[in-house]
Amino acid sequence: MCPCGLKARYTMQSCCPPSYMEAFMKRHLRSIMRITWVDKVTNKEILKRTGLQSMEDLLIRKNLQWTGHLMRMSPDRLAKQVFYCQLSFGHRKRGRLRLRFKDTI
Repeated sequence: MCPCGLKARYTMQSCCPPSYMEAFMKRHLRSIMRITWVDKVTNKEILKRTGLQSMEDLLIRKNLQWTGHLMRMSPDRLAKQVFYCQLSFGHRKRGRLRLRFKDTI
């Protein structure tokens, strides 16, 4: 389970991968709906019954919303500078470059 909890503003660089969050969501939906493994209900059927999107679709939509918010920000805001990698201070660590939020969109 993710130590940071499940948040709607999850980014791809967070502490747990989307597959863990997907499993967490499906497991709890099954328990809420009182569906056991004996009932042999597929994950697609569970999403159809609840009318929810998959966690991956939800995360992609939230990331795109955040990106749209960044685009409307003024250029002097730190979040926008970080997104475009235009910081005038700081240094990078040695080794392989980290995956940026911009690379996951």
